[in-house]
Amino acid sequence: MAAPMSSETDRQQLEFSANSEHRSPGFWRSHVYKEVEITTVDGRKHRGWVYTVDPVSESVVLVQFEEDRKKTVEMVMGHAMKGIIVVNEDIYSHKEELDHMFITADDTSFSKRDLETRRDELKQWLEKNRLPVKVSGKEGELLSISDALVIEPPYSAESCRSTNEIILGRIQALIRSKPTSVQ
Repeated sequence: MAAPMSSETDRQQLEFSANSEHRSPGFWRSHVYKEVEITTVDGRKHRGWVYTVDPVSESVVLVQFEEDRKKTVEMVMGHAMKGIIVVNEDIYSHKEELDHMFITADDTSFSKRDLETRRDELKQWLEKNRLPVKVSGKEGELLSISDALVIEPPYSAESCRSTNEIILGRIQALIRSKPTSVQ
């Protein structure tokens, strides 16, 4: 016989555990930007604003906003979760800060001319390093290397796409070593 529920929190955590196979991506999406408290199987409580969730592993990235505007990021692994409770549903209080937390210089907007310049400089750098690079794509927006790797705008190391991890790693390292101006 089960022990009586001591609180609403216990009931919600029991429902969370019992329905683990029924949690859909929509369930997790409904928690993004909300403040939650997660209880883990070791009894610890993790509180913060949900930045994102991996719906496959059910791992949650939490951000805590401290008084001096510092942010702490914590990942709670899905297999360690015992329960999750929404403690603040105001999705707008930290949404903008969360959305801009991980923006890099490569995520900024570039004009069409800037992108063409970046593409051409990178193409020149790759050719200087004896790689067979071609401009491809409907509008000439991609750089292709032997059908093994594609580089998309804004033409940074993070813009590379390949199924071959070795080629990907080597080209990314080469792009990172590119001087600011190619001769």
